[in-house]
Amino acid sequence: MNVAREQRTRLEQAMEWAVWHFGELAGVFGPLVLAVVFTPWFALVSAVVAVGWAVHEVRDHREQARLRAGTAERKQLPATPAADDETTEHQSREVTR
Repeated sequence: MNVAREQRTRLEQAMEWAVWHFGELAGVFGPLVLAVVFTPWFALVSAVVAVGWAVHEVRDHREQARLRAGTAERKQLPATPAADDETTEHQSREVTR
């Protein structure tokens, strides 16, 4: 199943990205079209949406990098050894027949 994922073309990857980001793309390009057709003031709306999108992407990238770094640190920690005679409270109350 991962084999099909690895064999995707760049066009397929770009199309998948565009589908997932359709709302953001519409928020940027919609006002740009309106700016060309009606008034350049719509370009200001497009710029505000683009800046907001860029800020969100930078924050998301930093958060993902922080989470990946945290995962890498956790993988490097040694495992705590379990004691052989550990029993749960429920197990210690059971009566065998």
